[in-house]
Amino acid sequence: MISSLINIIFDVLEYAILIEVILSWVYAGRSNQYIDLLHKITNPLLEPGRKIQDRYFNNMMVDFSPIIALFIIMILRKIVFFIL
Repeated sequence: MISSLINIIFDVLEYAILIEVILSWVYAGRSNQYIDLLHKITNPLLEPGRKIQDRYFNNMMVDFSPIIALFIIMILRKIVFFIL
């Protein structure tokens, strides 16, 4: 029961990041209440990746923070399920 709930939470976070990426391509610069909510959910997940990219790959034109965030979520999922 609890493991399926945790799995759903991780899935929602992954889908939120993917939606954020797609919206950054097709809906860039626009905002509404749903996009603002999405930013509130994904920014804490994307911020560590942005800091890593700014520190080590400052001149890159592509934002790799979603890939880093998905990798961190994958590691966290494995840790949580190992503990459970």
